[in-house]
Amino acid sequence: MAYIPIAAGLVAALCWGTSDYLSRSQSEKLGSYKTVVYSHVVTLVVLLALIPWIDPHLSLTPPALEVLAVAGGLNLIAFLLLYRAFHRGVVSVVAPIAYTYPAVTVILSVALLGTLVSPAKVVAITGIILGVILLSTRFSELKGQLGGRGKAALTAGVGSAVGCSTFFGMVYVGVGYAAPLVSLVIPALMLRGVGASAGFALAPVLGQDIKPSLADFSGTILVMGVLEAAGFLSFTYGIIAGTGALPMVAALSGVGGAVAAGYGLVLLRERLELNQVAGVLLAIAGVFVLLYFGG
Repeated sequence: MAYIPIAAGLVAALCWGTSDYLSRSQSEKLGSYKTVVYSHVVTLVVLLALIPWIDPHLSLTPPALEVLAVAGGLNLIAFLLLYRAFHRGVVSVVAPIAYTYPAVTVILSVALLGTLVSPAKVVAITGIILGVILLSTRFSELKGQLGGRGKAALTAGVGSAVGCSTFFGMVYVGVGYAAPLVSLVIPALMLRGVGASAGFALAPVLGQDIKPSLADFSGTILVMGVLEAAGFLSFTYGIIAGTGALPMVAALSGVGGAVAAGYGLVLLRERLELNQVAGVLLAIAGVFVLLYFGG
């Protein structure tokens, strides 16, 4: 049923968007590198604890594991670039770029996996992606940055955001290939396991101090780990539940960018700007089109 991938994508968006919002304060305290590595560790522990309950008989295939191992390395790079973009750049500039990863996933899914996407779904997915971009952008912030610090301020973090979008898009194509061939928990387990291992191994090379402390396992990082695990399990389930569902699930998971922006609007009591209202309407319209034509 089409509603299962749609619901799964939206659940992933809610979990990931919340985690992304929480990551900003955590990165300010510990640094982005440490935040990425230890959020991977917590997610890995959560997934391992869940195996007896949701996936007691693990199913593995060598080709899928190889793809997921590569995806795990790319996923770590994508997260590092994402947090770097948020730390260095203007959120209203870098967030819309970072959350275009579903477009990369859709294109690669069609080109590499032979996924068929109907014209109606293309329109819906495009609407959702554009909606997320518009909702993640505050023109008042851009105007203030341009007037106060000059044009150079708006380009900081853009390269990281572009790289993040590209790598995340590639990661989810790998997950789309592997998910039907392995148990539900395996894709997330591999990505977090490879990412955490690579993060610890590369720390000395990159001059990063990741010596564990109590602060590394704060309530925030624990919540982030649980949300990341839940989001990825939902994402994977959505892919498995529907044939050719990867573009749909990926596009809807990108609404996580709008979720993260929404927390800022609610908690900071900001008003939606005109373009953000248009973004909300576009994204909602895209979801309804997927529901109607998703069968």
